[in-house]
This record gives sequence, C-alpha cells and structure tokens, in this order.
Amino acid sequence: MTKDKLLMRKYILLGAIAVFAVIYALQLVMGAKSPVKDFKIEKSFDTIQIVSADNGTVELKRYGDFWKIGVDDTDLNKVKAIAETVKSIRTLGEISKSSSEDAVERYGLTDAQKITVKVSDNGKEYLSMEIGKDAANGQQNYVRMNGSSTIYLASGALRSAFNVKTEELIKAPEPVPEAAPAAEGEAAVPVL
Repeated sequence: MTKDKLLMRKYILLGAIAVFAVIYALQLVMGAKSPVKDFKIEKSFDTIQIVSADNGTVELKRYGDFWKIGVDDTDLNKVKAIAETVKSIRTLGEISKSSSEDAVERYGLTDAQKITVKVSDNGKEYLSMEIGKDAANGQQNYVRMNGSSTIYLASGALRSAFNVKTEELIKAPEPVPEAAPAAEGEAAVPVL
C-alpha cells in the first residue's frame, strides 16, 4: 500500500469519527430535553377564583389560616386540597400550539366547556389555567396556561378537582344540641 493511500484512509477514518461524534453529541443534547413542564407557585396567595359555565364563579379568599367565600366560612379540608393542587401543575407535553376553533373544540376549551382557575395575591396574578376535557384515562386533562395558546396534557384529575360549586365548599353549620326533656317544673337542659 502506498503512503498516499494510507494517509487517505486515515483522513477518511478521522472524518467518520468526527461525524459520529457530532451525531452523538446532538443526540445527547436533543434527547435531554424533557417534555415535562411544571407550573409552580412558590409564594403565598390569597385568592383562588374558579369559573365555569356549569357552576358560575367561586371565589375563595384567604384570611390568615382560614378561607372564606364572601362572608361564609369554608370546609377547610376541601379548600386546602384545592390550594395544594394549584401550587404545582405538571404538564406532560405539548399537544397543540393552535388556537383554531377546531383545536379549542377538540380539547374541550370552549367557553361552555372549560373551567378557568386563577390564583393571585393582593391582585397580582400567579396562575391562570384553562382546564379542558379529560384525556382518555380520566387522570389527565388538556390545559392552557397563563394566556398561551399552547395546549398541554396535564397530569392529575384537574377537572374533577376544580369542578366545584359554592355550596359544596361552604362549611356546614354546627348542629344545635337538642334539649333533654325537663322534669316537671324544671328548665330543659341541652345535651352535649
């Protein structure tokens, strides 16, 4: 083999190695990008507003450790579950970047179908989420976040969590104790 042919083979081999190295580097960079995106609220907030065509507007306001709807106390366990859910919304990937009527209809994001959730503190909005219909397994929903036209697939049964009515969240009144029957001439005594 001549010296020129040997040198040519070395150049071809080095060129092939360089091409494979570039391809490998691109695969590492492209493959590392995860479609999962978390929308987190790491600050305190005092208002959660939930709006839907079916249930109207439910506005929860926090006063210290308590939540109220208007002047009514709320069922603290139910409201805490809602507040915990809005703190972190995980999307599993983008479904569509289209805001066409067809996409909005297909994913249940029309005004008649969607549930809109807004979270704010002292008037500053931290989250605005539109929840569309359930995905096939019922544990995922189609959502749009913070005014974007991008439609995501979100994990968790968000539609179920936020499909609430005002009366479902208001704390039930404490029962009034019944009075024990009084003996003749005595006043009735409440049973505790």
